Amino acid sequence: MNITERKKKIIQWVDSKEDLSTLELLERFSKEQPFGFEKEIQNAVTADELKKRTTEFLRKLDWTK
Repeated sequence: MNITERKKKIIQWVDSKEDLSTLELLERFSKEQPFGFEKEIQNAVTADELKKRTTEFLRKLDWTK
């Protein structure tokens, strides 16, 4: 299926929808900003930091029955 056929199929599907919540969801989705992986990875937690945070969290838990 080429891109034109796929677009037509989606347009037909959207056109058949009468549920306002579905249309609002599609509208919100169309307005979302594209995901910038390179930008997001700059703020990511390293594996060592994740291990440290997880260890600290687990040590703070009450392990008594």
